Amino acid sequence: KHKTIILPEIDRRDKPAFEYREPYYTECFDGDWAVRNRVNGNGQHLDDVRGSRVIYGKFVHTYADLVPPKTYFDSHPEYYSLINGKRVPNQQLCLTNPEILDIAVKQVREWIKENPQATIYSVSQNDTYGNCQCDKCIAVNKEEGAPSGLTLRFANAVAQAIEKDYPNVLIDTLGYQWTEDPPLHERPRKNVRIRLAPIGACFSHPIDKCDANKKVYANLKAWAGITDQLYIWHYSTNFAHYLQPVPDLDEIAGDIPLFKKMGVVGVFYEGDYAPGGGGGEMSELKGFIMSKLLWNPSRPVKPIIDDYLKGVYGKAAPYIQKWQDILHTPARTQMMDARLNNPPNAAYLSPDVIAQGLKLFDQAEKSVKNQPITLDQVQKARLALEYVELMQQFPKYRTSTVQPPLITPDALKQLIHIVENKIKKYDIQQVREGQPVSEFLKMLHSEQVH
Repeated sequence: KHKTIILPEIDRRDKPAFEYREPYYTECFDGDWAVRNRVNGNGQHLDDVRGSRVIYGKFVHTYADLVPPKTYFDSHPEYYSLINGKRVPNQQLCLTNPEILDIAVKQVREWIKENPQATIYSVSQNDTYGNCQCDKCIAVNKEEGAPSGLTLRFANAVAQAIEKDYPNVLIDTLGYQWTEDPPLHERPRKNVRIRLAPIGACFSHPIDKCDANKKVYANLKAWAGITDQLYIWHYSTNFAHYLQPVPDLDEIAGDIPLFKKMGVVGVFYEGDYAPGGGGGEMSELKGFIMSKLLWNPSRPVKPIIDDYLKGVYGKAAPYIQKWQDILHTPARTQMMDARLNNPPNAAYLSPDVIAQGLKLFDQAEKSVKNQPITLDQVQKARLALEYVELMQQFPKYRTSTVQPPLITPDALKQLIHIVENKIKKYDIQQVREGQPVSEFLKMLHSEQVH
């Protein structure tokens, strides 16, 4: 102990690798955590005292907000997608209709007046398919070689219209689903950001190290070749099973340096962003790794992981590390893929992997049994395995090729009790994206599990 700590004179200036850095987990939203770990995303609770953040005036999937079907469809169905010869209000916009540009520009101007502190506004497709198939839209798609040409033309036109009055405002649009392939000719204006969102990727390997990601990698290189203002919207959770383990630490460690190498300037990782305690499997660890690499992607990842595990799990850290190694082994040795919505009987969650994991958590809990705070963190991390063990008892997750061992009725009852109590204890409000946790808990007690 020292009564006085003397610091030398400090003169240090850093520049982060990315202008926009957002690990999108509930656990990463806290303002003090965010400023300490140097992330600046829209979801982080950062005020001016903490350095502020990249603020979205409107955040993604905004076509329905720009030209609301409730307002315009009855009188102007031609503003909306033509699909199979019929105008459809709840899909996309007919972007070659010149009238909707004026409506959209007017709406963006209103957004800017309502939220003048925002730095970026999204002009982007709804979260559906159904892009317009009218003759004019198809003609532009053919000319550009991809539907992204038309959506980018529209975003560019909006950006051009507001640029004179609002020179510091950015517009963003998506390279996502049906717009993931880049256009042949159209290029983003200087005040436009493209968000490339490879939702169909494998998430257990870096994009450039996986045969399943060849198309994703090709698109990344192609977009990076036509803009130096590329953003990435990547994914780091299982949206159908938030609590389920996802073996993506290697992907995170490999892709963030790759994004920097490719000239990407902003990265958003969508994780478990549910309100309350979040609870996504290893969300805190993943957010910690992302924060460090988004500031400096040249850092080796192992010391970052070691620092976190030792700090949070103490003497239990080696067991948690061993569990992570076992979880990632199928991806590392068999190139096994992980996807956004893998079920609990996914190949990488074999009975052997689950059994080894539970044994390690037994050892981890024993090692910190007299340290209640640390023990609580270990028990929280164990919920991911307990969730999978429970879900594998349901008939729909048992197939002729996947037969996890059945447990006794008494053991099942106890497992349900454990999972339910932990969900309540840690204030987990969603087990799958958008679904209240009450529906999941009701299902546990109403469905026949075995």
